[in-house]
Amino acid sequence: MGHQEWQRKVFYILFTIFAIAYTIIFAFIGAIFKFIGIIAIVLVKGLLGMLGLFYNNSKSIKKGEKSK
Repeated sequence: MGHQEWQRKVFYILFTIFAIAYTIIFAFIGAIFKFIGIIAIVLVKGLLGMLGLFYNNSKSIKKGEKSK
């Protein structure tokens, strides 16, 4: 009986340690993907903003040429 109780306690301790470790690992992986997603959105918005500036400038130049 004493040996089974010791094995059960060791199992519970190891199970708790692994559960905590996996929770931390999955939270870290989730945070990394969220960070990558935010960086990707910022880069895409910046690229679209730069392209928008060129598009707006060419559009305003055409309007200016028509008004002259």
